[in-house]
Amino acid sequence: MKNSTLQFSLSLLIILFLSVLGFSQDQIFLRSGEKIEGKVLEVGTDVIKYKSKTNPEGPIYSKNISDLLLINYASGTTEIYELQNPTSSTKSKNDSNIDIGNHSIAINAATLLFQQLEIDYQYLFPKGIVGISFPLAYAMNPGVTRSNNGHALLWSAGSDLKFFTNGQKSASFYLGFGFDVGQTERTISRSEELMQNDPFTGQSYTSIIYLTEEVNNNFYSLSGLIGVELNPTKLLSVDIGGRISGRSHFLDNQYNNYYNGSSQRGGLDLIVRPLMRLRVRFK
Repeated sequence: MKNSTLQFSLSLLIILFLSVLGFSQDQIFLRSGEKIEGKVLEVGTDVIKYKSKTNPEGPIYSKNISDLLLINYASGTTEIYELQNPTSSTKSKNDSNIDIGNHSIAINAATLLFQQLEIDYQYLFPKGIVGISFPLAYAMNPGVTRSNNGHALLWSAGSDLKFFTNGQKSASFYLGFGFDVGQTERTISRSEELMQNDPFTGQSYTSIIYLTEEVNNNFYSLSGLIGVELNPTKLLSVDIGGRISGRSHFLDNQYNNYYNGSSQRGGLDLIVRPLMRLRVRFK
């Protein structure tokens, strides 16, 4: 009777001991149906690392997070891993910001059609929400384009502040405003009174002659910008949009002394400039 009781007690102790051993192990369940017992050492973004129950002093193994169904920890905690939706993953990738260079140089291909050379340097502040650019324009043939009151651009320089509404993505929409200074050329017609002497009568008389001249005007302008930057790669992008500018002209006193104080001084005009910039980015 004593032997039977002793054997039962020993068997119970062994079962309890084995149960404790089994309970102290983490249990990893894979989507394939495989069960792994061991000790989870690290859970990362993409993989988990663990040691096997059968070889606790052996190598460290790893499994992809996407292969996991759940983990039962020895502490009693259970962590379930849901299968990631491929569509959701693709959308998240497209919606995330692109790691592109903060600096870029661009040339406006649209203004080349009007024989105007426009280059632009742009800097993107961290997070890619705000950018500042410095456009420079030079007219190779000023007479090709004129505004509604006859002004033809000679050159301009300024700065633009852009706000990218959705950050830096494959298609980045922006709004902004700018300030420019520059010089224009305008054709002006004027008349002059000329005193002449009649060689036959010896009398003086006044005649009126009409002259056409090109005069230079300085200007400053405020602009509004709207557009989208398409980023097919990290190094190249295409900036498509437009800017509308209100310019205030004032006579260049250095070259046009004749017109000082006359009705030809200054003026206002409104111009629209297309943007199709080819941009090269760098760090």
